[in-house]
Amino acid sequence: MAGRGFLKSRLAQVAPIEPQEPPKPHGHPNPEEPPKLAAPQVPHTDVPTIPIAGLNTQFLVAGNQQVARGRRAMLANMAQGTGSPNLCDNISAKFSNIDLGNLKDIVRPTISPEHKKTEVPKLLTPPKQEQTQIVDIPAAKEEKSPVICRVLKKSEKDAYQMTQLSSNYIRIKLEEDKGIYEYRVDFNPPVDAKSARFFLVNEHRDLFPVKTFDGTLLYVPKMLPQNVTTLVGTLRDDSKVTLTITFKRKNSLRECIHFYNVFLRTIMKILGLVEFGRSCYDQNKRILIPEFKLEVWPGYITTIDEFENGLYMCAEVSHRVLRVQTVLQIMTDIMMNSKNNNTDSKQEIMAALCGATVITHYNRKTYRVDDVDFTMNPLSTFDQHGVQVSYKDYYKKMYDIEIKNLQQPMMITKAKKKDINNKNDNEGICCLVPELCNLTGLTEAMKTDFKLMKALQNHTLVTPEVRQKAIVEFVNRINAHEGASKKLKDWGLMMRPVPVKMEGPVYKRETILLGNSIRKQVGMNMDWGMDVAKNAMFVAVNMLNWAIMYNPKDEPTAKSFCKQLAACGRPLGMEINPPKPIKIQGTTPESFVSTINNTIKNNSEIQLVVIIFPNQREDRYNAVKRICCSEIGIPSQVIISRTLSKPERLQSITQKIALQINCKLGGACWAIDIPLKNTMIVGIDVYHEKGKQTSSVVGFVASMDKTFTEWYSVAAMQRSTHQELMKSVQDAFHKVVVQFKAKNGLLPEKIIIYRDGVSDGDLKQVEEIELSDLIESFKSYPGNYNPMVSLIIVQKRINTRVFQYVNEKYSNPSSGTVIDNTVTRRNHFDFFLVSQHVRQGTVNPTHYIVLKNGCNLSVENVQRLSYKLCHLYYNWCGTVKVPAPVQYAHKLAYLIGQNVRQMPSEGLCNSLFFL
Repeated sequence: MAGRGFLKSRLAQVAPIEPQEPPKPHGHPNPEEPPKLAAPQVPHTDVPTIPIAGLNTQFLVAGNQQVARGRRAMLANMAQGTGSPNLCDNISAKFSNIDLGNLKDIVRPTISPEHKKTEVPKLLTPPKQEQTQIVDIPAAKEEKSPVICRVLKKSEKDAYQMTQLSSNYIRIKLEEDKGIYEYRVDFNPPVDAKSARFFLVNEHRDLFPVKTFDGTLLYVPKMLPQNVTTLVGTLRDDSKVTLTITFKRKNSLRECIHFYNVFLRTIMKILGLVEFGRSCYDQNKRILIPEFKLEVWPGYITTIDEFENGLYMCAEVSHRVLRVQTVLQIMTDIMMNSKNNNTDSKQEIMAALCGATVITHYNRKTYRVDDVDFTMNPLSTFDQHGVQVSYKDYYKKMYDIEIKNLQQPMMITKAKKKDINNKNDNEGICCLVPELCNLTGLTEAMKTDFKLMKALQNHTLVTPEVRQKAIVEFVNRINAHEGASKKLKDWGLMMRPVPVKMEGPVYKRETILLGNSIRKQVGMNMDWGMDVAKNAMFVAVNMLNWAIMYNPKDEPTAKSFCKQLAACGRPLGMEINPPKPIKIQGTTPESFVSTINNTIKNNSEIQLVVIIFPNQREDRYNAVKRICCSEIGIPSQVIISRTLSKPERLQSITQKIALQINCKLGGACWAIDIPLKNTMIVGIDVYHEKGKQTSSVVGFVASMDKTFTEWYSVAAMQRSTHQELMKSVQDAFHKVVVQFKAKNGLLPEKIIIYRDGVSDGDLKQVEEIELSDLIESFKSYPGNYNPMVSLIIVQKRINTRVFQYVNEKYSNPSSGTVIDNTVTRRNHFDFFLVSQHVRQGTVNPTHYIVLKNGCNLSVENVQRLSYKLCHLYYNWCGTVKVPAPVQYAHKLAYLIGQNVRQMPSEGLCNSLFFL
């Protein structure tokens, strides 16, 4: 269904939007209000908006109250206020009893008694500036000492060697006696109008030329000479007002982080970079790829945060792919293809555009397409300040753009909160002209185009040397720009174009344990595929009774595959009998499902079914996996016919399939020596279904044996509420602990949990609420069960990069490299681990945060255990980015949430059926 109604139904499913103060209408800036450093004034929306008739805005803004964004919200957070009209009273009550005497030596220079007794004149002149001295930001003086958890070289017998490393962090320093100093401004007689307050403060801009003021609280980068400064201002009616500016405190470094990040985005805008989400890109350095009608914009992802050694800026090189064709050209191509294929062109256009992101070059903004209205065109009108104006005339007047095609449909996007300039309660929608928009990103068809992706990799795969050089050039560009460097200097900040250097351990290569007590050391390229192919697996399971299903035209492919599988199974230690061949008439999902049903009814002893699909089709795959995993409970292996069609690759592909099948039958391909006794290792991940933010699947995988090669899996589907998520995790723990005792005769003494999918903002909740609830739930077990529990958060979508720095050159570090100092979290036990080996581009590390170390593992043991577990993922004969239990939990949650959408059969839970 196309048109406005489609948009309404789509918007009704979106997540609640955080409430935010509507921006002011466009016009000349208020002369009484100072320039806004942290967040520039929001201009009038560059795209006309029209209200959505009948849309219930209460639904869109309801829900959990989130922290508002922007300068004023930031200042309110600093003051720990509520942002209400009674902010003045709240601040007064909160800080009235604070004794500033104890803060003298920490946050301000000592003031002599003579200075205290001096009468404050009506207008103070700024004190004489002393020579500027650059110092490191004294983080340790403002907060408690950092948590330092690192390994140190003790002897040559250590399992690691120290090496020189670098990362994509730039140290940020601060001028002495500068920071963010907070003052309370009182007016006598009281002044209620905020504009008048700004006017009075601006009269004394020579005393504080650089400031941020919200009407009550004043923030300046350098402390004023006195604790209490009294000034006199004059309103426009010539009435006198006394301003009492009282020092409150110097904000701690952690409270300044948001201020510095907003400030950094201001710097990016000054440099002329274009924002895409949280990244900024340089359109002047875009790279054209004309053969594929694409262009690549280079850019940066930057964040400032407090780390173990102070304040650092993380700067990651990024790339954004844009389509050269306009959206109108893409619409025209779709319509021509639909005409040739006798399909509905409108539905094809909707499918291609809805949910996509477009950029409008006339105002350098991005929008998400929510709908396409085929009843509108550029001649349609909208209400602009009570006057009906056509889109054609609007763009001609505002941007001097002449729209050529006057019959094209209009794209609809829900207006962003900051772009809504009307003061009523109705949400607005923006109407975009396809002729003036370009799509961003790649389609699924493009991602499968080998030549296209190869061309993109030539520009987007950046080596460590080039990456670090780009970061240095970026910092030099900031320092060389007059406006950007002045902003930095105003607040006393300084960046040196030198990436951080540190020392870190590199752990020795592990030894793979195979069948018949064979041990093979891992090579430099972290690939042991040849060793696995030539030796028996650690635990091999025979295939004595299995079936293979295929279409009649794929019979030669099926026969060659069965022959090759039997040949590959012998060196792997698998005895593979000839299968029961079953031909399937038809290609519909129903034909495959009915055949599988009939086969299992006639032979209930079948261990496994192999299904060869004629082509890739999602509904057929989902139907087959649903009946096998959920309804019947039998392991299944689905193969696309084209995968087996090349004889030269048949052997290597069949070997990988044999390893998968062995795992699905309960076997183990290899093992790693992990000297932990009576310990259960758990991996947890959560899958969120796209477009339906209310449903999610928890994948829970736990080890069952001392070699950590046998895994028990539990999946749970529930709505995304905190209570139900925690209940699912606690129920899963109960199941796996019971299984562990049934297999080993006793409950696990230690439980080590690796959990993915936790953002920085959720760490405190997980540590203080979820973990304590979980430990409390163990007490309900028989015998007052109280295991030692360690919880380690795994974060793989990070912007940190790790480089080896040898002979003043940057390169990819070896697998097993760890950064555990300098740029690690100030208040957490954490580290970055490089577990993979890459042949091109830059390797991505994984961030591990140890929220609780109840098992009392040493720093070295936590790092080594995490690295060892990266060797145990059986779908790849090499190390992976995250520990194997986390990757298994991800695969389980994805299969159930994306394909099966039902709970798996209990009979499959003791094997890796989801590989």
